[in-house]
Parts: sequence; C-alpha cells; structure tokens
Amino acid sequence: MAGRTWPSRQWHPLLATIEITPGNWELRDHLGRTYGVVRIIRRGDEVGYKAEFIDEDGGRHLVGYRTNLAASCLHVHWRFLASHGPGGPVNGA
Repeated sequence: MAGRTWPSRQWHPLLATIEITPGNWELRDHLGRTYGVVRIIRRGDEVGYKAEFIDEDGGRHLVGYRTNLAASCLHVHWRFLASHGPGGPVNGA
C-alpha cells in the first residue's frame, strides 16, 4: 500500500438534497431548514431543471434553469451562501 493515497473527497450541494416527490428536490441546511427547491421540467424531448432559492421569510427567488441536477443544486447553494453576507456592491459604494 506504500505510495497509495486516498481519493479526494469533496462535499457537493447535491448531498444536501432530499427528493420529496419524483422530480422535486429540496436543499436543506444543517438544521433541516429548506433553503432551495429544484424541479425537473420537461418540454417536448428536452429535460431541464428549475432552481429556486428560499429566503428566511419563505419567499422564493428564481436562480435559473440548468440542464443538469448537480449544476442546479450548486447555483442554489451559492445563492444560499451569498445570503449570509452583506448585500450590495463592493465597499458599499
């Protein structure tokens, strides 16, 4: 086993999802609160995902449409992280 290393393990926001019903996922924080929703959307032969961020007041904000579940979850998570910081432009200008 000399010279072997363990594979890199990285957490992904997809691991924070719970599939509530087929094609509908909720992203939850460490306290179990839902902070995002991703839904599968079909238009003809095309399949996509609608990603929404849920703020502290329960308001839904469209994050965007993506072509895969992992990217949708990642963008909702980035919005969740951004909600913990100050808003507005750099240096408040």
